[in-house]
Amino acid sequence: MTLKRLEISYFRNLEAVSLDLAPGLNFFYGPNGAGKTAILEATYFLARARSFRSAQPRSYIQHGAETLTVRGLVEDRAGGSQALALSKTLAGASLLRINGVTERKMSKAAGLLPVQVMLPDVGQLVFGGPLERRRWLDWGVFHVEPRYLDSLRGFNRVLKQRNAHLKDSRLRGAPDLGNDPWRDQFVARSLEITESRCRYLAALSPIFAETLDAIAPDIRVRLSYFSGWPDNESLNKVLGDIASREVKLGMSMAGPHRADLELKIGISSNHEAKASAELSRGQGKALASALKIAQATRLSALAEKSSLLLIDDVGAELDELHNTRFFEQLKSARCQVLASSTRPPGEILRHFPSEDVKVFHVERGKINGESDDR
Repeated sequence: MTLKRLEISYFRNLEAVSLDLAPGLNFFYGPNGAGKTAILEATYFLARARSFRSAQPRSYIQHGAETLTVRGLVEDRAGGSQALALSKTLAGASLLRINGVTERKMSKAAGLLPVQVMLPDVGQLVFGGPLERRRWLDWGVFHVEPRYLDSLRGFNRVLKQRNAHLKDSRLRGAPDLGNDPWRDQFVARSLEITESRCRYLAALSPIFAETLDAIAPDIRVRLSYFSGWPDNESLNKVLGDIASREVKLGMSMAGPHRADLELKIGISSNHEAKASAELSRGQGKALASALKIAQATRLSALAEKSSLLLIDDVGAELDELHNTRFFEQLKSARCQVLASSTRPPGEILRHFPSEDVKVFHVERGKINGESDDR
């Protein structure tokens, strides 16, 4: 999928913006506060129905406006197109239309427009907590297994019900540890989620290894999945063993909601350590970049969808050498890119054919297109 056209109304300082986008690199540059990041944020909003900067609509709906609207024209490789339009009010009500028809499921837009974000803190995918990596993993599984979102939602419903039961058992003071009406469903849903995640990682791992070698050949990292309970034990047995502890705490202590994507780096022939403990911040950013591009490559090959990568403050992501390798990989993965910087693109342009590039100057919420004069 390629985002061919983008229209933004009343999003932060962008009052009325209309852009025809290139299938490769779209580069937005200008001073701080000009509206560059708002363009990326609005694009993310169209696909995900939320901002990557704030959970409060009041903070990104333009002052004095009651509603914002973002529209996009998405075209697939066969030439078919889908018109998306997403509005949100100050009260938080959202309205999604696809080809003029109201759509209740916001995930429909996410399926049509696979968006990934690379902010200056992209290294948190490596150095941050498990939640960040689970979200990265679930994003990838969702886009290659259409039914995965239903499975994940089903698990979360059972998790919520089971936690409520555990809290109620704690409040009663004399719980029957053998009475867990949600355990069977919880185990079945957990195994379903785990199988999908492991299947996805097995297919992604060789692509990731090639991508990381191209971006940062000095780093060797192995992907490993921790399911949220000991690998050598069944979840049903683990839940039985920790039943009293779960009741005491009032929450489920094992399961895919406690899973992690473990990034292992070899220290010696027989010893591995967490990448977060061994890598520099720059190396961590390179590793996180490889993870995201590997996902885009997998999606392009399997589902014939192009990922849309939003890169904010592109000069801050990687050093010059890694930046060169990074953009070469983006081109190979057939990603569409919206990138922002305070500086003109310079040598970045040479990584994409001229017909696949557009450069925009942004100042005070106004956007002017520039020709590629390479």
